[in-house]
Amino acid sequence: MSLRIVLLGPTAGGKSEIALHLAESLRGEIVGADSRQIYRGLEIGTAAPTAADRLRVPHHMAAFLPSAETYSAGRYAREAREAIAAVEARSVTPVIVGGSGLYLRALLDGLFAGPERDDAVRAELLARLAAEGLDALRSDLGRVDPEALARISPGDSVRVIRALEVYQLTGSPISVLRRARRNEPTPAMRYGIRWSRAALAVRIADRIAQQLRDGFLDEARALLAAGPPPEAPGLHTLGYRELIGHLRGEATLQEAVAGIALRTRQLAKRQETWFRRVAEVRWFDLESPAQFPEVALAIERHAAGDAP
Repeated sequence: MSLRIVLLGPTAGGKSEIALHLAESLRGEIVGADSRQIYRGLEIGTAAPTAADRLRVPHHMAAFLPSAETYSAGRYAREAREAIAAVEARSVTPVIVGGSGLYLRALLDGLFAGPERDDAVRAELLARLAAEGLDALRSDLGRVDPEALARISPGDSVRVIRALEVYQLTGSPISVLRRARRNEPTPAMRYGIRWSRAALAVRIADRIAQQLRDGFLDEARALLAAGPPPEAPGLHTLGYRELIGHLRGEATLQEAVAGIALRTRQLAKRQETWFRRVAEVRWFDLESPAQFPEVALAIERHAAGDAP
């Protein structure tokens, strides 16, 4: 197996910066594993790689999809494997970095081979979403697959619709299919970064403030002006939905920013819980961004077998 390195951890933890140091040292390329950085037009709010980042190191699986297009973990796993294969064909090391647990699980451990999207079933469910609201669909899913519902965030209409679609097409809960039918895994060395809860909260607040200075609100305004359909993933992405609520007069900017910070902290907590279940991760506990270069070096040495 070629050397493959995975860097995971909670949002705002510095994964991207460490990955840049690591990829530069290895002369590697970065493969993203973030369910929202895949969308074009959301680069600021999702902390996607910047133009300067891309000049330093080639990036894959980032900012390539229209923000109105739905995407699945299964599709991500297929396309990320293709990106990794292309990187390795050039005798280059892929550095896989991200905080989307489901995407990483699909890539690293394999994911069930579910049915392809059915446009007729999807259209029916989207019509119900528009007419009845997400709570009605969540109620339906709770009756047929409470295990799947428990794993879906309250505002995530995309995953609710997919779970109901799979049930309608197969007659089986998606949670059962996930346990029974998996694609081939992708072997890799896994490394994680952690912060104290208080330190990460400060990093989250600082990042939001910087994103606003960089044009986060303008990005949300442009997304809204494009007139995407109500189910468009961009409208439901953390940060954008709060700022769009502000632009629609539903909240002050201060209230929207407070909501972003709160939900980002909640996301980080869910990510930490998820990643505790990931096997064979070597963890690094951080206290300062000044540690980023030394963590990258420690990962490089450990992956090469030069460190305990």
